[in-house]
Amino acid sequence: MEGQAAIEYALSLAREHHERDADALLDRSDSLTIRVLNGKVEKVDQSTALGLGVRVVKEGRTGVAYTERLEPAAIESAFLAARENAALPDPTEVVMTTDLPDLPDAATLGLYNPALDQLGLDDLATFGLEAEAAALAADPRVKAVPYLIVQREQSSQTVASTHGVRYTQRQNSVGAYCSAMLEEGGQRKSGNHFWNSRIWEPTRARTLGGEAAAKGAALLGAKPIARAKLPVVLDEYVAPQLLGMYFGNFSGESAQKGVSRLKGRLGETIADAAITLTDDPHLQGASGSRFLDVEGVATRPLPLIEEGVFRNFLYHIQSARKDGKESTGHAGRGYAGGISTRSHNLVMRRGAYELEELCALPQRCLLVTELEGGAGCNPVSGDISIGVQGFLVKGGRRVRPVDSVTIAGNFYELMKGIKALGKRYQPNLSKRFIPAMLVEGLAVSG
Repeated sequence: MEGQAAIEYALSLAREHHERDADALLDRSDSLTIRVLNGKVEKVDQSTALGLGVRVVKEGRTGVAYTERLEPAAIESAFLAARENAALPDPTEVVMTTDLPDLPDAATLGLYNPALDQLGLDDLATFGLEAEAAALAADPRVKAVPYLIVQREQSSQTVASTHGVRYTQRQNSVGAYCSAMLEEGGQRKSGNHFWNSRIWEPTRARTLGGEAAAKGAALLGAKPIARAKLPVVLDEYVAPQLLGMYFGNFSGESAQKGVSRLKGRLGETIADAAITLTDDPHLQGASGSRFLDVEGVATRPLPLIEEGVFRNFLYHIQSARKDGKESTGHAGRGYAGGISTRSHNLVMRRGAYELEELCALPQRCLLVTELEGGAGCNPVSGDISIGVQGFLVKGGRRVRPVDSVTIAGNFYELMKGIKALGKRYQPNLSKRFIPAMLVEGLAVSG
């Protein structure tokens, strides 16, 4: 049974069983990934995931079930299971939306490029082999390219309900990741670079390999630095990585569960006055863009922080009703699970500085260009303790590379300690648009 027919069949079962509140979600994702090693394509992975999730709401109770076989018997079994499951939980007063907004065509978001679907194994393999060759040729100290993958991905999602909701969205991308290992004087360093886009650019292969080698070369000779309380600059790649670990605190659901320290703080100043953070679901080409969430609620830009002041939580229907509010259009769901809170595109307003200009603002600072895991970072408490690599900067000049360094502090203190922002976002596809930032108050230890 084709996807659209499977959805319609699930909804017809709801009508047949007199279930007024039901919806179906069809998810499909396809990927082709190649791995290059030592001048050869070492591995090829091609995968497809396809499933239909069914949700039934009865007297405020929600039941969900799913099937990965799109045939009538399997769909009926999933529907009946969802119907039975709806009798189990306590009432939560979930009310499915009946307000059907007039939406623009999802294609106008610029998330899908049909030309990428024409890329085959040969295209990806050639790209990967050229990237590896470029990395090896970039610097005589490059001893190996231990990890290099090239991947083409596409996905589609359709949500439909017994109340007339119908929304389909497709997106695709192509990308690559290269890690080059360099050695000098008994020290080894890895340089990593990635590229992710909706435009196929074969010449990016040489750039990818060269950048990976250059990043590794810049870190050769790195040493720890003494414990200090230095100003820290997080570059445009690191800043969204680090802050992204803590953005779950803006979920109303998290606050209700007692795992967000933002609970009860609406209207308070939680960041420097220069900070404005918006969740923008309509950002052209961004990975998290969409006009409708999976509950059929229209999305809209939502300010989370305005000039340092905390303005809004993110809600889906159930979490919003618990707080006596309306959904903000932040319901997320995969075909195999229930409703959760998901952000769209988190956008922090940019500042006025290039990265090197940010580094020149203090007399001395630590520029962080790599994070090393996040085991010491606690999203609930906001505590930060993470290994980093980067450069000691004095008078605006990079004095030397550093490693075996830990930065420590707290997310909420970090947000108030942001002193200046960069003017650029990292250039790859993303749903976190956070510029480089100069931060005071983090402890640095070697």
